[in-house]
Amino acid sequence: MKRERGCFRYIFYIALAVFLLYFSAGDGKEMILKQIYPMKYQEYVEKYSEEYSLDKNVVYSIIKVESNFSPEAMSNAGAKGLMQLMDKTADECNERAGFGYIIPDDLFVPEKNIRLGCFYFKSLMEIYGDMTLAVTAYNGGTGNVEKWLKDEALADGEGGLRDIPYTETKDYVKKVMKTFERYNRLYKTADY
Repeated sequence: MKRERGCFRYIFYIALAVFLLYFSAGDGKEMILKQIYPMKYQEYVEKYSEEYSLDKNVVYSIIKVESNFSPEAMSNAGAKGLMQLMDKTADECNERAGFGYIIPDDLFVPEKNIRLGCFYFKSLMEIYGDMTLAVTAYNGGTGNVEKWLKDEALADGEGGLRDIPYTETKDYVKKVMKTFERYNRLYKTADY
């Protein structure tokens, strides 16, 4: 009996070692990372990122950081849905684009939220011409970004920001950019 337990334990440890080796390198690691960084709502993300000339991986990154792909997500500040849009921002985008959505209800509909979010992010890209600044404005607001760009202590002198004074926005930008890098590495694309 004692010998059987020893044999079972030996087989268990070998199987565990093989399992850990498989999942810590190569295909297993990639499989786990793709679970952590999924391409959920791919039909909508790809459709609207293409329509608005956005890198789909930045859209996935914003969704991942904002809501972790939960269409019912709602922040304490009142941002809603996958791309965490505020009612006022969604209303303005809805009106400018002529979508005819019902705000706030349609913010919980994945396709509509992604379409509005892509439309909004495209407008930020048109204003700033830089993905990092657009991501900064997505979280911190255009008014703050404009103010920060005029502040010599914050601006980098080349049209960007050397520092972001709001910790939440600074952390948000770091998370989105790091997530964007991971999506690019995992799914082998990069437009920016």
